Amino acid sequence: MLVDAHTHAFLAEDLAVLGERLAMLDEELGSSDPNKWQIHRGGTVDALVSSMERSGTDRCVLLPVTGSKGRIGELNRWAAATAAEHPQVIPFGTLHPSAEPRRQMAQLLELGLKGVKLHPFIQRIDLDQPEVAAMFRLLAGERLPVLLDTIHLEGLFEAKPHLRDVLKFFGFMGCQPHQIAALARANPDLPIIAAHMGSLYGWPHLGELLALDNVYFDLAYVNGLLEPDAVMEIIRQKGPERVIYGTDAPWREPAAFREWFEDLPLSSGEREMIAAGTLLEMLGQA
Repeated sequence: MLVDAHTHAFLAEDLAVLGERLAMLDEELGSSDPNKWQIHRGGTVDALVSSMERSGTDRCVLLPVTGSKGRIGELNRWAAATAAEHPQVIPFGTLHPSAEPRRQMAQLLELGLKGVKLHPFIQRIDLDQPEVAAMFRLLAGERLPVLLDTIHLEGLFEAKPHLRDVLKFFGFMGCQPHQIAALARANPDLPIIAAHMGSLYGWPHLGELLALDNVYFDLAYVNGLLEPDAVMEIIRQKGPERVIYGTDAPWREPAAFREWFEDLPLSSGEREMIAAGTLLEMLGQA
């Protein structure tokens, strides 16, 4: 079985805005550059489901993302409705520490959502704030898995120097390994999936994340950015039982990503854990 733990789809109005912003941010990069932020195959729910079928992926986790605190309830309801229409979709929800997280959590649970996606970069969440610590305690009380998007800003600026001024002007925040580690230590029973192998563009700084048992890494988006030897080194350091398959579709093309994954020198047991076993156990669906 293959379960993609990191996928997205967007409403039509959001796709229009995304197109404008992507043109502004990464227009100067060629389409073959793995660092380029670009949507493959449309970005709709139907496109996502079709791409999963083409890649031979059995199930996928849908992760709603919004930079608007006022739209959290809307997107959580949309994720639940999408899963009701497409049984292969595992729906996560989203929260924001300053948007009534307790009330939103109650709705999220009522909708039957299976976890929470947080994107500090887009949601402008400062992980060091006490409101964030309180929200993580709330999540830990429900033991809902959290998929936490990661980005190491200095590493990003090294890879894409044209973004330095614009992102600093708008005050976008990163998500540093030491911040994730502090939240994980404070909530040892809370499963935290640190996306993009723990720290997008910050892999030399994973540090204590490697030893924390409640922190998992997903593989999303790293093909083309990390050499296979470097990926395998992180997997060995973290332990394959705490690494989870994910593509970051539609920002990566699932069929090509699967080919890349199948080429990694893993044992059959390791591949099964990463491909589905660990995630399904985490979600109580093993």
